[in-house]
Amino acid sequence: MTVLDFAKIASWPASNEESAPEPAVSVGYSSRLTRSQIVDAATRLIARRGDHRIPWPSIAIEAGGESLGAAPDWLDDHSALIDQCYARTAQALSDSLLRAETAPGSALDKLAAFLVAALEARRELGTLLSFRRGRNLPDALQRRLHERDMMVRTRLKRLLEQGRRDGSLARRNPDSACELILASLMVPDVAVTDPEQLIWDSELVELLLAALAEPHPTESK
Repeated sequence: MTVLDFAKIASWPASNEESAPEPAVSVGYSSRLTRSQIVDAATRLIARRGDHRIPWPSIAIEAGGESLGAAPDWLDDHSALIDQCYARTAQALSDSLLRAETAPGSALDKLAAFLVAALEARRELGTLLSFRRGRNLPDALQRRLHERDMMVRTRLKRLLEQGRRDGSLARRNPDSACELILASLMVPDVAVTDPEQLIWDSELVELLLAALAEPHPTESK
């Protein structure tokens, strides 16, 4: 059994967030898992347990493999696995923000595009991790989580400020509004089936937009 021991993580260099080829790795006599499947499974376990110490058999079972198979060699790089888990969330939110920033219409329309895209990514990945749950990680990883968190919040608050200026969003504290949005996105799925989760996600989008949209006169420049 391989358990992720973070005493040695701080010395590892930061991993590259760009996607890399995902060779399948043997986890048993009948199952083969890709790196992507393993990272997604580890991400779901972190979100569900709130703990970064993950035994390999739990990851293998969560990914649909066999618990008795050997862990792949690359899992010895413990920091890379955890970094990749959070990188998936960062990439998903960054892509969703880009969709919003390039969407037509008012800031309200752009915010709706962001929420729909982010929830679509959450259904695909299984969960979105909170960057503020890594306080038990070594300093190097905590800094990377903080950088990702600030990147997401800066772009999202810029969108909210645009809504205040064009009159499509309420004049609310952008930090509070940003916190509400991210907290709503970074919770586990609440439904068992994909169609049911899609219904819940649609309701969430409507509720968030209703809470944040309060038409008012356009602010003069």
